[in-house]
Amino acid sequence: MPAHDLRSPLMMRLPCHLRPLLWLAFLALPTPAFADWKNVQQVSLGTAQVLEKGAGNFGVFAPLAYGVTNRLTVETHPVYDLLLTVNANLRYRVIETSHLVLSGTMDFRQSFYNGTHAPGDLAVGPIATVYLGDAWALTGAIRYAAILNPTTCAHASYPQPTCVNDVNGNTPGMDHGVAATVSAHWLVTPRDLLQLTGTLRMRFSPIVGRETPTVTAMWVHDFGRVHLMAGATGGEFFIGRMDVLGTPEAGQNPSYFVTPVMPVIDAWFRF
Repeated sequence: MPAHDLRSPLMMRLPCHLRPLLWLAFLALPTPAFADWKNVQQVSLGTAQVLEKGAGNFGVFAPLAYGVTNRLTVETHPVYDLLLTVNANLRYRVIETSHLVLSGTMDFRQSFYNGTHAPGDLAVGPIATVYLGDAWALTGAIRYAAILNPTTCAHASYPQPTCVNDVNGNTPGMDHGVAATVSAHWLVTPRDLLQLTGTLRMRFSPIVGRETPTVTAMWVHDFGRVHLMAGATGGEFFIGRMDVLGTPEAGQNPSYFVTPVMPVIDAWFRF
């Protein structure tokens, strides 16, 4: 049982604006129910591992995850939901040994922000994690990936970089491809985790092509219930249309601001 009672008379006499701060402070304290990582097999972030039944976590940008059963974990990004983008990830553990975890995954995302014609994403495939002792883990995933309804990528004057045309110059109703991900996890200490992830997406219909691969390096520190993560991801990121880059001429696409590196900063909580 916690040593501090937030319902005590002393707490009730505190100003209202101080109580939320103290709630967050006590929430961040390590407790026996939320102990350190004992080994890398307990890490579910970016691995094939699932959460235990009833366990969960949520973050500012990280997905809200919940263990429906000891084999099935469901995730959703609340930030996407606020932007009228329905999204979900299902991860079902098929095999687990002391050295290997194999799961099946399905990701779905469909935006209604721009009406029912907005593009969506669907990815299905296996993910496997191999444990090299108590501190190292290697994870690989390969998924069938599709952009649903990409015909509206060229909506109005804001064409998206992911749009392509087939040999006849038409934009198809679905863009097929394969997405591959490789991750390495190093549990440096029971409270510090280093994660390195690389992702590559290949398009094979309507034309064969390769998107710019991304590489992400992240450091996660465990404060108990609260985790803080910081890092950077490298690739090719389109921030959006920037009029300061110039006005496009008739028949030309607008200029985009592209950056090769984006910061990754987040905080997520376990419950």
